[in-house]
Amino acid sequence: MISLSKLISGTSTVSKELTYGGDESFIPEKLVDFSSKQIPIVVWNITNRCNLNCVHCYAKAGFRARELSTEECKKIIADLSSFKVPLLLFSGGEPLLREDIFELAEFAKKRKMKVVLSTNGTLINKDSAEELKVFDYVGISLDGIKTHNLFRGISGAFEASVNGLKIANEVVLTGIRFTLTKYNFLELPDVVKLARDLEIPRFCVYHLVPSGKASFKDDIDNLLRRRAIDYLISEAEKDGMEILTVDNPADGIYVYLKMRDEKILDFLKYRGGDSSGVRLVCIDCEGNVHPNQFWTDYNAGNLLKRDFEDIWLNDPLFKMLREKEKYLQEKCGLCKFKRLCGGFRVRAYRNGNLWGWDPSCYISTA
Repeated sequence: MISLSKLISGTSTVSKELTYGGDESFIPEKLVDFSSKQIPIVVWNITNRCNLNCVHCYAKAGFRARELSTEECKKIIADLSSFKVPLLLFSGGEPLLREDIFELAEFAKKRKMKVVLSTNGTLINKDSAEELKVFDYVGISLDGIKTHNLFRGISGAFEASVNGLKIANEVVLTGIRFTLTKYNFLELPDVVKLARDLEIPRFCVYHLVPSGKASFKDDIDNLLRRRAIDYLISEAEKDGMEILTVDNPADGIYVYLKMRDEKILDFLKYRGGDSSGVRLVCIDCEGNVHPNQFWTDYNAGNLLKRDFEDIWLNDPLFKMLREKEKYLQEKCGLCKFKRLCGGFRVRAYRNGNLWGWDPSCYISTA
């Protein structure tokens, strides 16, 4: 996750509260502290159930899978807490389909964790607004104006998501999550404008990762990718809303090459690069541990059978990811910024070589 706003203007909105503890400095002390420890942020796909049918769903949500009980989930949360995990993000599927989601969030909050909800927003209404306050942040997926319903496979999904976003924004920090594809590329400015009109404090653009239903054929080419980032950089220069990109660490290097500000390189030492297996990990709805939410074909172990600390510290792939610059090949191996970037490994893996070139890199660093 790269905050373009932080790199360009030195400021942030949601990140300041969620990650940096209110620290306004360019390189916050909490960020330095977090990066120095082998303790990750956890994304938990807590259910595979979903009320939508998205064409780009990385989780293939809707397929029947075993779902952990409330008590099993609490056991895992207690385990994560004992390892001092700082932030737990509930995702899915659609996490609001679990009747115990607010109970589990409260259980995590009492154990000193920041708690985040990633949702399609369609199930948020006035009745659930008060319960949303248990979350430190709510991210709602919105993938276009005209294209959103087509993306989500359900008529009326756009109106329901926007309504949920408006309700959530009244009670908790919120953000829009936009997955960039060839189907909705042209609508990116329209969704950014909508976010500004609704005074949403954060806008996250996710680069597409081939996983689940999504494949390389759904992605934009790298010329369009550069155009999209140039546009987002121009938006990041404005006040009022934090602009972030996710799942392409080349974005941070690209900003540096445009601005040539050495402070950016200093920041990227702590916040740049692919965090999978390094400062980020995913748990699925059955309690299995994966490097990230797009990499469920690699299973490091199950939390009903092994402690999180054992899995996290001893998995062989995780150990290699923490020293990825030693294994990188092809263009990524030759790049002078490989310690600060290194490409997005699961995308390289889907392209045929785990340690090879990330085909979504759109810059030349020769």
